[in-house]
Amino acid sequence: MCNAVPVFEAKNKLPFFIHQAETEGPVPITRHNQEVAYIVSKSDYDEMRQSASPRKSLVERLQDNRKEFGLEDDDFDLAEFIVSLRDPAEYAGRGSEHIFDDIEVE
Repeated sequence: MCNAVPVFEAKNKLPFFIHQAETEGPVPITRHNQEVAYIVSKSDYDEMRQSASPRKSLVERLQDNRKEFGLEDDDFDLAEFIVSLRDPAEYAGRGSEHIFDDIEVE
C-alpha cells in the first residue's frame, strides 16, 4: 500500500491516484492526518465484496439466536411479534403497562 494522500491532493490529482490504485493497490486518503477513505481498484473492490459474508436481516439473526438457545420449537411466532411491535393498537387496552407484563412465568 502506498503512502496516505491528503483529500485536497487526491481531489487535484484524482486520475493519477486512480491509476495508482489499479497498479499498486488501495490508496489511503487522509483528512487532518486521519485516514478517512480509500481509492480502490474495481478488481480489489470486487474481491472484497466476494469475500464478505452476506449480512442477515434482524429477523434471521433473532431466529438463529432462538435456535441457539433451543427455542425454535415453542409456539412463539417471531414474525407476528415483530409486526405487533409496529402496531401499538395491538397492545392498547390490555390493561398492562408493558407488553410482557401479562406473560406467565413457570
